[in-house]
Formats: sequence, structure tokens, C-alpha cells
Amino acid sequence: MENSVELDPDYYLDNFFKLTRHAKHWYSDLLTAEEHQWLSAFEQSNKDAQCLLVRLYSRKGCWFRSDKLNYQEIVNLRQALNELEQHGFVELNPLISEQELAANLLTKPEIHALYPLHSKSLKKDALIEQLSEDLFNQFEALEFIIIKLNSAHMIDVLLTLFFANTHQDLSQFVLDDLGLHQFEQYQLSKACRFFESREQIDRLIQLSQLSELYWQCDRKQKANLDNLITAMPDPVEHRYVDRKREHMINDIARDYERLSEFELALDLFEQTTLAPSRERRARIYDKLNLDAQLSDVVTDILTYPIDVSELEVAQKLEQRVKRKQGLKVPRASKPKCREYHLELDLSQQRVELAAKAHFESLGWTVFYSENALLNGLLGLTFWDAIFAPIEGAFINAYQHRPLDLYHADFTHKRETLICQALSSIQQGKTKQLSDTYRNKFGISNPFVSWTHLEEELLQHALKNISGDMLAELFKVQLSDLKLYRNGMPDLIAFKDGTFEWIEVKGPGDKLQDNQWRWIEEFHRLNVPFSVCYVNH
Repeated sequence: MENSVELDPDYYLDNFFKLTRHAKHWYSDLLTAEEHQWLSAFEQSNKDAQCLLVRLYSRKGCWFRSDKLNYQEIVNLRQALNELEQHGFVELNPLISEQELAANLLTKPEIHALYPLHSKSLKKDALIEQLSEDLFNQFEALEFIIIKLNSAHMIDVLLTLFFANTHQDLSQFVLDDLGLHQFEQYQLSKACRFFESREQIDRLIQLSQLSELYWQCDRKQKANLDNLITAMPDPVEHRYVDRKREHMINDIARDYERLSEFELALDLFEQTTLAPSRERRARIYDKLNLDAQLSDVVTDILTYPIDVSELEVAQKLEQRVKRKQGLKVPRASKPKCREYHLELDLSQQRVELAAKAHFESLGWTVFYSENALLNGLLGLTFWDAIFAPIEGAFINAYQHRPLDLYHADFTHKRETLICQALSSIQQGKTKQLSDTYRNKFGISNPFVSWTHLEEELLQHALKNISGDMLAELFKVQLSDLKLYRNGMPDLIAFKDGTFEWIEVKGPGDKLQDNQWRWIEEFHRLNVPFSVCYVNH
């Protein structure tokens, strides 16, 4: 559907003021004197200057050229630049070396025009290398004004205070303004702020910048990993911020492990409490034949697993420990599945759709839903619990999920609401799911994919799957929300008041671990399920 929303040319200025108002209202005491001065000067600037500054903050880097700035809402660019310079927001034609100018702002033909003695056959990088690090002084030869953005960190501070993450930026407001992202009207945190010290804010910004370096660098080079670890900041007393830090340490440790730098990897994995740090330590001990250490870590995980996923890993590692001790380990038996074996034409469509058409020809109503159905039902059933006013869960109006969704205590904090929803489902009160579907359609929910959960599918599921069975499936998901959001069968088929989930496998394809996990639960709960093997 075509979007008819049209934004004003200066739409972004109002959005930027959302950031500044939030910073002043919630975190005035954590801002520096220079930042307060910056905010005050920004508010006192005229609209053209404000618009231009926000435009510069929306672009990459801190070097710009005036001839590349063309915005219809800024009436007088030169006047706006002069005002920004007066307030110290920018420097015009500042001190800059020849190399720096060429690298950041000039095209190769422009470099040759300024420095005609250099060979034209050189690539731009090589040409820049030959330029001097002396200060540039030929400003009159340029057809534009060089602009250097000062206080480039301000946008990082404002975005971090507002979103408390490292991926949302000003474009988030645009998506919302255009109606492309719709968010639930949840209650924002009031009892306490997300940040309580300036150190916490700076640490999250540091980690964001380090994360960017991590993804940009060649992680097969040990020196790059060494540099990242050297730059890693100390822990800070803020669980959300330090989880970010621990995640990055785990990532770097895993890269060391891939390079066979096992001692370095072990040292880093021992510094974190997040999965998969214990699993990776166990696997390294196994590679190094340090059997006692391997056994100790596995026992630790089995005794105190973080979640179902880590427990499953430990159970497999326990078999490895026993084999190394010379004990016989019986092969784990897998549940028997009902199977279909079909010969279908796969030349015109993918195997799942060919199987869907086959079962439809037998009178079934079939949907190719994969994970969308059960996740969607979960999201609709526990909508109120997901968006409950838990302190610290929601800190701005642009979250599609609470900050603690995948934390170990998520369900405990919402136990009453979750139990009420489960009880309602068990009593067969499914009309409220249909009502939630219609009332909330299009609003972001971490489990509901509106494009894949059509209302016809929802109604068939609610009509044919008992409330007791749904409640039991939801309990499985709630035991580990991240683990059990994947691995569901491809198709669900309905006929004469019955249903069946069907996993489709093409030639040479086999069931994966995350699918066996669900199959075992289906077997335990007597959920109708089959595997359809297709040849052509």
C-alpha cells in the first residue's frame, strides 16, 4: 500500500528537539558545562542555522564542503554557516593539512587541479600519500567553503540518552512519522532513570564506537583483536551497559579461538558470565585435552544452567566427557515421527509450496507459516505482559520490545499477567486474541509478524487447536523465549476440526537440532505432527 504521508521539509528539526528536551529533562545533572552551553546556543540560533546543524549531524564525518549542501528549507546557506561559526558549532576554512583535505573532501580531478605536478596515473590513495602534511593555504582556489563540524560527540550523547542503544538514530523518527513503524503506547519508566552516572553514558558510547571498529576490521588478524581488547573499557555498574561489554568480549574471544589463540580466548571467556562463555571454555579444554577442567565446567553448567540452550549444550558435552573417561554412552533415542513420502514436481516452485498444494488437493486448508503462527499467538496472548509497565523496561516511545525481553527474570517480573493469560487460554477464551489482532494490527511486537500472520490463519488455529494445548506450547516458549522462537514446522494443515503441523524436507535435506527440539515437545504433548519427505 502506497504511503501518502508527506513530511514538511524541516520535519527533522522537531525530531531533534525531542532529543534535546529529553536530555535536559532527565539528565541535566549528568551533562557537562560545555554540553549545557551547546544546548543553550542551539536554542538561541535562528531556524536556518538549527536546520543546517541537524543536517550536518545526520551526515557522516566532521568534514563538509558548502557546494554539497543544498536544502530547500534553508533559505540562506551562507548566513546559516556564519551563524554556526559565531556560536562555535563549526569552523569555516579551518586549519587542515593538504593530505587531510584531499582525503576527506576532494575528488581526484580536483587534487590534480590543485597539484598538477603529480602523476595522473596514480590512484587516488597513492596520490594522497604524495601530498604534504603541511597546512593547506589555497582557499581562494576552491569553489567551496570547507566546513569542520565541532562537538561531533553531541549527537552520540543525545541519541544514547534517548534510545540507550547503539543502532537507533534520527531515521527512527522518520519511520515513525511516515507510519512505517508503529509502537505500542506503553508507560515509560518514571521511578528511576536509565543512567545514573556520566560514566555509564560514556561507557555505552565507547562500546558503540568499539563495536563499529570490531565489525569493520579484519578479525583474522591477531593484531586487530589485540587492539580491540586494549581499547576495551573497564566494567561499569550498570547491567544493561555491561552486558554489551561482555557480549563484545565473548565475540573477540571467539575470534581468538578461531585463530587457535586458546590461552587468550580462555582468559577472555573467564571474564564474562554470558553464554556461550562456559560452553566455549569447555570446548577449548576439550581441544587441549584438559579433561579435568572440561569436566568441571560441564558440571557447573549442568548444575546452574543459564537457560535451556546452555543446558542442552552441557548435556551433549557431558556425553563427550564420559566417552573420554572410557564410558559407553548410549546413543540418545529420538522420537518416532509420522512420515509422508511424496514424489512431486519441484521444477516450478519451492518444495514447501509444492507440498502445500499436494495437501490442499486432499481437502486440507494449508498455510505456509513456519515460525509466524506460534510466535504470533504467543505475542497476542501475552501482549499485556510484554508491554507491562515494568520499571526500566521502556525508556522511550520507540521500542518494539522491553529491554529485558531475553533476560532470565523476564517471566518472573510479569508472573501474574502471564498466569492470567495462560488461565484465560486454558478456559477457551480465545476471542480476546482476535480482538487484540484487530485492535493492535500493525503495531510492533517482538513476536508478531503481521505480514505472515493473516487473520484467516489465526481463526483456523484458534478454532482447531485446544486452549490446553496452546497453553502447554506457550509454557515451552516461555522457558526460553529466544531459543524457542525458531524451529517450528513449515506448514500447518486444517481439516474437519483437526490440524497437523508438517515439516517439509526436500531431496537431501534433514531435520535440524532446533526442529528436533520442537519435535520432542510435540511428542511429549501429543501434538499432531509429521515430516513430509519430497523427491522429484
